[in-house]
Amino acid sequence: MIRPAILVSIAMVVVMASCGNDSDDVYTANTDASPTATSTLQATTSTTASPQVIASTLPELFVWPLLSTPAEWPRTPDEAAAAFVEYVAMGEKAATPRPAVQTGTTATAELPLRRWDGVHEGLASTIYMQAAQLDDGTTTWVVVRAQSKNVVVDYPPAGELLIKGTTIRGQGQNFEGSISFQVFDRGGVLGTALAVGGALGENMPFKTQMQFDRCPVSEGKGVLASILYPQVEDVSLQDLTMLPVRLPENC
Repeated sequence: MIRPAILVSIAMVVVMASCGNDSDDVYTANTDASPTATSTLQATTSTTASPQVIASTLPELFVWPLLSTPAEWPRTPDEAAAAFVEYVAMGEKAATPRPAVQTGTTATAELPLRRWDGVHEGLASTIYMQAAQLDDGTTTWVVVRAQSKNVVVDYPPAGELLIKGTTIRGQGQNFEGSISFQVFDRGGVLGTALAVGGALGENMPFKTQMQFDRCPVSEGKGVLASILYPQVEDVSLQDLTMLPVRLPENC
């Protein structure tokens, strides 16, 4: 999973899915890891000779696998959603996404928020996906964004140029109102920001500025994210918002 002291929010567009019953939600977790309030993404590269995505079939903007190359490309929306959540969680507690709802070349999947005793606690995120073609002619799926209803980014929009000092604003809530953001490129965490929104179940406006710690290394592409875990033990990933952004090609 992604784990620094601060997190990032991401967003995009899509149709919400409402599939699966309680028995469909299977959790994967590292039981030795305690819940934290934030998470940190890491860039990884596979050395396998698996087929590659034909660039012309990729959506212009997407969030996964932008920062890493999977050892095996997902062939269905369900495989893509599961692989994406596993990558984001990095061994921490996260529920298995519910069955995806596919409409043509797009699909959505809900990521539930549940306690480990199976009690339903709500929805952590909705994952939006799009089909692309591999060089062997088969279809794969990429994640174009993830959206939590508790961390909604109004600015920057997906695809906007994000530079040092860019204002991030929107509406959201978290424990004591603290909402963390991070921006990632292929080099890992590029910058962080902390905002104060609502608490106690009410979204409130937030506004903060993104600060960079180094120069971008991802050829102009990056991810803005907010990945939040609750302060309560034995509860899965709480909120996940991720959206693609453009980055300056030099400092």
